[in-house]
Amino acid sequence: MQKSRRTAVYAVVTGLLTAGALTATMSVAHANVKGFCDGSGTAASCTVTQTIANPATIGESVTATPTQGEATVSWSVTCTLGTDTATTSGGTMGETPESTLFTLPFADPDQCTATATVSVPTTTANEGITVAMTYTPATAAPSPSPSPTSTSTATGHVVRGFAGKCLDDAGNNAGNGAKVVIWTCNSNDKAQLWTYSSGELIHNGKCLNDNGWGGNRTKQVLYSCNRALNELYTHLASGEFVLNAKGYKLCLDDPANSKKNGTQVIVYTCKNSGNQHWQLP
Repeated sequence: MQKSRRTAVYAVVTGLLTAGALTATMSVAHANVKGFCDGSGTAASCTVTQTIANPATIGESVTATPTQGEATVSWSVTCTLGTDTATTSGGTMGETPESTLFTLPFADPDQCTATATVSVPTTTANEGITVAMTYTPATAAPSPSPSPTSTSTATGHVVRGFAGKCLDDAGNNAGNGAKVVIWTCNSNDKAQLWTYSSGELIHNGKCLNDNGWGGNRTKQVLYSCNRALNELYTHLASGEFVLNAKGYKLCLDDPANSKKNGTQVIVYTCKNSGNQHWQLP
């Protein structure tokens, strides 16, 4: 059993505060990912800064290669509420994988800018860390309900990828395990209608899923939405959909730049290449 420990947890508050507004916890379950950073070398360190509107919580989650090491975390959060501004800061130490929620200066801020710096001592240049900035919105979107049959009314928009091909639910199948393939884009085809909400790509009430948490080269399917990391994808400005599982290093990929209708999409090491660029629905 891996030993887990937390020491030197602290928070400092500055600025104008409202009584009873402070909240903090050590769990980041079911959080969304706003952004992330990577660090490597014999003293792996990185800093991530993000601005988030209407957050209920903000925190960080760090994974290390190898999987265990003592992370030193320092953070600060500056939030606004109406015309008021306040800042909190703090830090903690703990064995990786480690996650912490920050103390927000207001219970319901309009906007917050958060910064987290994490360092983990490593032994070789090949080791490193990935730090994700996580959050939950003040008003969470309801979980989608699975469609009972493939005849359900589909809504959404096409997700356009490489060479005029779009994400397609093969046969417009509403069942778990349905293959997700590429097909010539057709906005009138219900099998190509998707929505993207809180990190989930949804079609027919099911979510795009890294089948069995397989990781690199795994063919993607549809599965009942459950907010697991293998069903959460962060869409970057470059057009990449980054899988939140497996250390945020795998991207939704049209394998081998395929132009063949029916080719099943996979996740693959992020390369920022054309076959990993997808237009948001």
